[in-house]
This record gives sequence, C-alpha cells and structure tokens, in this order.
Amino acid sequence: MTGIHKLRPSSAKYKEIWDANQVFKHLSTIKVIPKYTYTALLNKTLVLCKMFGLARSSDLVKWSFKGLIITIDSIKGPVINAKEQRSGVVSILELTSLDDTNSQVCPVRHLATYLRASKGRRKPHSGDSVFIKNEGEPLQVNDINSIVLSTLSKSGIDIVKFKSHSTRSAMASLLLSNNVPFHVVKKMGRWKSNDTVDTFYDKRIIGEKSGGFLNTVQIS
Repeated sequence: MTGIHKLRPSSAKYKEIWDANQVFKHLSTIKVIPKYTYTALLNKTLVLCKMFGLARSSDLVKWSFKGLIITIDSIKGPVINAKEQRSGVVSILELTSLDDTNSQVCPVRHLATYLRASKGRRKPHSGDSVFIKNEGEPLQVNDINSIVLSTLSKSGIDIVKFKSHSTRSAMASLLLSNNVPFHVVKKMGRWKSNDTVDTFYDKRIIGEKSGGFLNTVQIS
C-alpha cells in the first residue's frame, strides 16, 4: 500500500475563506485594561498569536515558554509539532509588532501583557507551555480549538463550515491580498512547498467586501 496516497492526492478543504478582518474587528472591541480578566486576556492573545503566527493549534501547544526571545518589536520561540518531531526539525514561531493604528490587535503587545499576567499562575505542572489556564494547567489542542471557534462564532464566522485550522488559510489569504510577498507568507506558515500554499491556503476571501479593519499589514 506504500505510495497509494499519490494515486489520490489531497484536495483543498475550502474553495473560499472568511475575511480575517471580521475577527480583528471583534477582537479590537476587547480592550486591555487593568481589570482585564485573565481568561479574556488569554483567549484574545491566543487567537491573535494563532492568526499572526499562521500557527496550528498543535504549534501553540508545543511553543516553548522557556525558549521565548522577547524584543520590543518581536517575540519568537521554538516549536516542535507532531510532524516535525519525527524528523527532529525545530521550527521557529515568530510574531512581529503592528503599528500604533492596529495596537488593539497587535500580537506582540498582547502576548507581552499576557506573559506578565500569567507569571504568578505558572506552576511546576505548567511545564514549558506558553499558554496556561488560570490554575496553571497547560492548554491542550482541544482547549485551543474551543477558544478559537468561540471567537470565530462571535465574529460572525460560520463555524459549522469553518473549523479552527481555517485561521491559517484566512490569515495567509489576507496577507497575500495585502501584497505581502509570497516567500514571506510561506516562511511565516513554515510551509515547505509553494504548491501547498497555492492549493490549500491562498483562497478567495468572502464576507466583507468593502475595505477592512486591517487594511495594511506591516510584515517584513
């Protein structure tokens, strides 16, 4: 049966994708204030990191807290997902800051705030996880998927049709439509093949037709 998959090549799950601006508009209404609840901060930060990092849920589970490198303009760290563990390859998930006009959805700003808020909640059983629950338990894939789907639903996305993994396609499509170079998007998503991006992730955006909340994405 070896090689049988080549006779039936994978096909794209989605022919079109939701507009990521819908999610950013919703998230922008959730303000970071002194009385911000930990759970709300965790949920918003996690979704921003998943989208701007073009990350799988498993990437965020495996993102190394101890390996984070934090600067004013970026936060990055190693992640080993299930596929890469077999080959011993270590990927780097990196987030870059947005300009002040998009500060309410800046992943670096929110992650830095979240890391400060989670400091006192980290326990020995938190392990090396970046994202932890209020009691210090590390988030698992199902937890992340649940948070993402809840956010998509509140943003008006059809979660019967689109699942948590669709954030990768939505964000890649938004970046490419904003003229971010193909090779940059490919590197951000840690994809090895141009065909993978073309076939599975670069889709026609549906939903909002005029303008958008995040019209200009500054990615270098």
